[in-house]
Amino acid sequence: MLPVKNRLTKRTDFNNVYRKGAFFAEGPLSLKISPNEKKLARIGFSIEKKFFKKAVLRNQMKRLLREAFCKNLEKIKKGVDIVVFYKKNEEDPDFKTVLKLVEKIINKIK
Repeated sequence: MLPVKNRLTKRTDFNNVYRKGAFFAEGPLSLKISPNEKKLARIGFSIEKKFFKKAVLRNQMKRLLREAFCKNLEKIKKGVDIVVFYKKNEEDPDFKTVLKLVEKIINKIK
């Protein structure tokens, strides 16, 4: 589970990343990344209702992404805020595919 100290929760923090962040994408997974003043990486998740109509599916996707980023947390450089977006494609994602996408996009950020 992603530690609470590594989660982006406040609306103002999300808005700062939306405005100032650099954009990266890998398939259905995309993210915006922006530097912060903290000594740790904070990650927030934004799953649109347009792609996942039911709240159960949106929450499930957030849990999958949170766990995938938790497994790769040491690879992410410190002092950044990240907002993650996931656009649904044809098939339902499983943990292995989400984990591969997260690893690819983290390598792209470096």
